[in-house]
Amino acid sequence: MNKIFKWLGWGFLFCIVVFVLAEVFFRCLFPRTNPFDDRIAQRYVTPYTMFSKFEYGAKEKPKGKAEIRIFMLGGSTVAYGHPPLPVCVEQELKKRGWRNVRVFNYGVISQNSGQELAHLIYHVIDSEPDLVVFYDGGNDIMDPLLYDPRPGYPFNFLAYENNVFFKEVDEYPAFSLLAYGSEMCRRLFRNYFFEKFGHFSEWRSYVGYGTYAWSDRIAQIYAGNLAKAARICGAYGVAYAAFSQPLLFDKREWSETEMKILDRWPKMEKEMVGPYVRDVRDRITRCVAGEQKAYPFYFHDLSGVFREARESIFIDYIHITGEANQKIASVICDRLMGQMQTLSEKRKTH
Repeated sequence: MNKIFKWLGWGFLFCIVVFVLAEVFFRCLFPRTNPFDDRIAQRYVTPYTMFSKFEYGAKEKPKGKAEIRIFMLGGSTVAYGHPPLPVCVEQELKKRGWRNVRVFNYGVISQNSGQELAHLIYHVIDSEPDLVVFYDGGNDIMDPLLYDPRPGYPFNFLAYENNVFFKEVDEYPAFSLLAYGSEMCRRLFRNYFFEKFGHFSEWRSYVGYGTYAWSDRIAQIYAGNLAKAARICGAYGVAYAAFSQPLLFDKREWSETEMKILDRWPKMEKEMVGPYVRDVRDRITRCVAGEQKAYPFYFHDLSGVFREARESIFIDYIHITGEANQKIASVICDRLMGQMQTLSEKRKTH
């Protein structure tokens, strides 16, 4: 019996040594990895608006008597760029003679229309906007396809709600969390951790991922959020316009550079993304039209702006080049001229 325990002890020690050597090997020769990097990029979050960089209670300085303020809300396609879209819009408006206009960049990375709605309430309305512009739709459409599959949910919300502090004792993933501390286990068992902590496949099954009902829900939520924003702006006497942004999949022909964008995508999403985007676009058009019957508001679909373009427009499935951003700004300004004229006349009468 003692001999058996002795061999078991030596075997256990051998396994520990092998594990330690393997762990050192993976830590020294491979870059650090996170099983969630491809799907669940976690960021610092704030209440309501998730990734907003704006502090609660903060607002812009009081505006000048002749100043016309435009606030642009959206995701990273508004927040960033060379230059960012709000800068392009302001420059274009000033070229057209609107010298007293100022366009504020209230874009937030990964923000969808529901978060923009919260952003409008908590950060924008108190800063005396004359016109609020939503430039969005891309995250509302693409996030459920690639990340947290629940329509209308913030980017990868499943990563934030799966908190071990709220687990019952018998549900607490003690072994999984222990193994997660190993670089070797993270690399070799990526799918296990991804499903264990993210419940990704379970959520897809629960919401009917890929079904027409799921796509319809995405469109309904997006259209509903645009309509709510319009009603809020109307209640405060603020002009409002919403623009649905173009995506890579709205183009008829891709450049060689654009064709490489999908190289690292999972096979299922790669195969379904084109038909999916076109279907959701059609559903959004119908849903927005329905909302406009109940409460009229300005909405323009920009998905066709680059449809016939042959040159490289997109640097990933949603972000575009600086030149393309200028084109978008020009089209937006074309559509805002009526509202700008109304705001200018309103200024003169006060």
